[in-house]
Amino acid sequence: MISLLVLTAGLLACTEAVHDSIIDRDNYHEFQVLRAFPQHDSDFEFLQQLNSQGLYDFWTELRRGHPVDIMVPPAVQSSFTRQLTLKEIKHEIMISNVQELINIEKVQSRLGHNESADHAMSWTEYHPLEDMYSYLDYLEATYDFVSTQSVGKSYEGRDMRLAKICRGTCGEKPAVWIDGGIHAREWVSPAAVTWMLKELVENDAAHSDLTQNMDWYILPNHNPDGYAYTQDGNRLWRKTRSEHGSIFGCKGVDPNRNWGYHWNTGGSSNDKCSDTYHGPEAFSEIENQNVRDFLLSAKDKLIFYNSVHSYSQFILLPWGFSEELPDNYAEMEALATLGRDAMVAGGGEEYEVGCIPCILYVASGGSLDWALGVAGIQFSIGMELRDTGRYGFLLPPEQIIPTAQEVWDFHTTVIREIYSTLP
Repeated sequence: MISLLVLTAGLLACTEAVHDSIIDRDNYHEFQVLRAFPQHDSDFEFLQQLNSQGLYDFWTELRRGHPVDIMVPPAVQSSFTRQLTLKEIKHEIMISNVQELINIEKVQSRLGHNESADHAMSWTEYHPLEDMYSYLDYLEATYDFVSTQSVGKSYEGRDMRLAKICRGTCGEKPAVWIDGGIHAREWVSPAAVTWMLKELVENDAAHSDLTQNMDWYILPNHNPDGYAYTQDGNRLWRKTRSEHGSIFGCKGVDPNRNWGYHWNTGGSSNDKCSDTYHGPEAFSEIENQNVRDFLLSAKDKLIFYNSVHSYSQFILLPWGFSEELPDNYAEMEALATLGRDAMVAGGGEEYEVGCIPCILYVASGGSLDWALGVAGIQFSIGMELRDTGRYGFLLPPEQIIPTAQEVWDFHTTVIREIYSTLP
């Protein structure tokens, strides 16, 4: 009888969750984020089954012996927690009302202030794409070693603007690539990336070797359509906004499962409504095509690639598609550990270093795998920024600068070390 009740509750949960997954949501009132602690293989398999159905929003991916954060709609919280209790899976509430954090985030952003009359950006609040681009305009007009370029337009026609910091002609020196915002809801990523751009350019005198010795290519927002949608529609949207013929009206592709190196070989979904939908084919997303084409044009000079994400405080190394390690893994791990230590020495948070399946899960079609495996960029990483779950994707604006500062400490240490070893 209990099994039947659980099954019924599960079916009701499925109906509600599927409905929630196919509508445009702008209110998360009383949605909770629960942290579950799977300890045994059976726990992991149960949660993996729930995750594969795409019925709940798994904010962090499943790892054996590690906690997982899951956002649960109010209508199914009782049945969901009952299932965890029956399975004897320990769990706790991390966020009791997601909408309250979203509201606080909005209030804090309205209380922010611009640091300059010449552009709309500040780093005490989160900004729309237009403000980021006003900052690019300002840098280009003010500094003779900064130029900008649209690497192409997004699905909905937005420019994907790249800042190029080059003393002399771009393409003559070793080059660094950093991008943010590939996943739309990870707001601290483009915020931190633009703050690092500010530090690199406006405080150049304090570290002029970084621009004298290297070219820098910084893409503040890899997924402008998705980001715009999180600003005006669903705050927790992750994917692009493309159409791929979903019978439920589901839009978008996970742009970090869509790259054409071991695409669709694990850790992604065929379900067009899933947050990890890999797309109908590799590079189906125009945003990825645009970035791919630029990287290929610059690959002979690129010595460093980083795609910046949130959250969980990880420094992730290839491969994502396999537990097999690339030939230069030991070198990458040593450099990443050196950077991690610099973050801590500068007063930053602790980050864990390792290959994606080593500390997370197999995930194919990721950009950092393609950057190493196809473009041949020998130091290719992804970073998951703050925090470890207290706020998740809703990191308060007052943490933007501390987060960006620790990531900047990582970059200055690692990139100087890489440059020092060049022939």
